[in-house]
Amino acid sequence: MNTLIRRNINKVIRKKIENFSSSGKLHYHPEHLFYYTDGVKAVMSLFREDHLFCDIAAQARELSGNYGFILIRLYLTESDKYWIEYNTKSGETLEITRIYATLPMDKGISLCLYFIGRTLLLPTEY
Repeated sequence: MNTLIRRNINKVIRKKIENFSSSGKLHYHPEHLFYYTDGVKAVMSLFREDHLFCDIAAQARELSGNYGFILIRLYLTESDKYWIEYNTKSGETLEITRIYATLPMDKGISLCLYFIGRTLLLPTEY
């Protein structure tokens, strides 16, 4: 895909995420036993990577046994590698995992999610 077109698509997606207004409705994922908000549902649709977000929630649920709040950061490095970072509320890094995907993200921009009480949500929905 043309780099200029990709950047424009990434900007549109970023604006949609930044301006998302939640309805407060929760969705339940019966296979992975977690809840997610309308914001996460919208991001899953924009990224077209439902399984990735299920994997993120499953890992966050596992890590949340000792912590009530998990901050998740999905980002693209300068070397074109995607990473997921799981942190505590105080900023302690619990785990960093490389993922092999092509996502609509620009370098230097992170997608942040929260996992609180078996619920995956966007920071704007907190």
